[in-house]
Amino acid sequence: MTGLGLTITPKSALRGVLVTGLLLMLGANLPGHLSYDSVAQLHEGHFHVRETWGPALYAWILGFFDAIVPGTALYVTSSSLLLFASLASFTDLRPRTRWLAAPVAALIVLTPQLLIYQAIVWKDVMFANCAVSGLICLAHAGRVWPTPRRRWIFLIAALALLSAGSQVRQNGIIAALFAALALGWIVGNQPGVGRWRCGLAWAVGGFAAIAMLGPAMTRLSMPAHAPPDAGVATGIHILQSYDLIGAAALDRTYRLPILAAAEPAATAVLLARAPFDYSGRRVDFIDRDPQISAAVNQMPAGATGQQWLNLVFRHPGLYLRVRWEDFRWVFASPVIDWCLPVYVGVDAPVEKMAPLRLSRRFVESDAQLNNYASWFIDTPAYRHWFYAGISLLLAGLLLWRRQPADIAIAALQLAGVAFAASFFLISIACDYRYLYFTDLAALAGVIYAAVDPPTPWRRKTP
Repeated sequence: MTGLGLTITPKSALRGVLVTGLLLMLGANLPGHLSYDSVAQLHEGHFHVRETWGPALYAWILGFFDAIVPGTALYVTSSSLLLFASLASFTDLRPRTRWLAAPVAALIVLTPQLLIYQAIVWKDVMFANCAVSGLICLAHAGRVWPTPRRRWIFLIAALALLSAGSQVRQNGIIAALFAALALGWIVGNQPGVGRWRCGLAWAVGGFAAIAMLGPAMTRLSMPAHAPPDAGVATGIHILQSYDLIGAAALDRTYRLPILAAAEPAATAVLLARAPFDYSGRRVDFIDRDPQISAAVNQMPAGATGQQWLNLVFRHPGLYLRVRWEDFRWVFASPVIDWCLPVYVGVDAPVEKMAPLRLSRRFVESDAQLNNYASWFIDTPAYRHWFYAGISLLLAGLLLWRRQPADIAIAALQLAGVAFAASFFLISIACDYRYLYFTDLAALAGVIYAAVDPPTPWRRKTP
């Protein structure tokens, strides 16, 4: 297409749409939206202290950008630029770009997932951007594998992104696992003797590299003289207590015998209050009841762990009922409005914001963004099962065509689905943001598929 001396190609049209989308998102949202979690971690990163059990690496990253330009505007710009640039690079992964890609991308950049969520300062968004961009880097490495220098540039970038992502979400290592499997498959498809043994070695080595680099990043980001990080232990204790209270609420005949032997009075409170305080929506309802909260805190950690194991192995049916009730709220929320589908503005305790020179904010532009998101809330655009279905379909088509870049993008789709499935075991609240990676992976996959559709009749080419 030509006009005014300019030549517009499908590739330039797609990149133009993504650049426009990025600028629109930044213009509508900067300096970003911050909830209590955001401000608390920015406070940690700014003052180099450890006050929460949120990821230390995320606090350090916020502090790093805050030291350059105070606040979160630079962080939001850098994080979203990483994602949009990765999506724009799809045109280099395929031999041709179809005109279909530009209108598909235009629709996607107008969804709340890109137009608003990219500016929310949450670790879930950073993890999603790192995981998506890391697997796209792996796709580029697969495309240029015969060229060692270019291959290693992309592999190192993927390693850094996936390692960082694995440290800001408890189950973010799932993306690293699927990246390692894709790496092994890509190497295994290279010509040579014993190629599958070589592929297996690369897969194991790649996963081991992420498993070592990620914790090293966290250790280096910890403030000096910080106390031992109790985040994992605290999370496990909360999850176990939540499961036990759920079991007592769903089956009044389950009596928590191990806890009763350790703390009979506190256990009696748990059994009496569980039916009123338990909800698959979120663990917070338990925290709001002083009686049951005091009873939970009174329980010895060892007794809670033993009682939870009793539930899992002696009453597996009841355990699965509890887990399903929690999982259905986060994966297929019956009432999405109760699960924080979007967050705009700035709000946190004054004692956290004042040292950062932040103030509460909910201005007209925030209200308009909130209203814009409301148009999507009751549609499939806010349903994780919808995106998981898209990802499974795309993964099947890409693995049918299975060219090198297809393998990595298929791994991205399957990682999104597996990430969502992992919440069957760990869900304690239904907030939409927890499965943001699942939805973003599917949206990225749709753009990739639109660039050069993986139609079922197109198989692998030499």
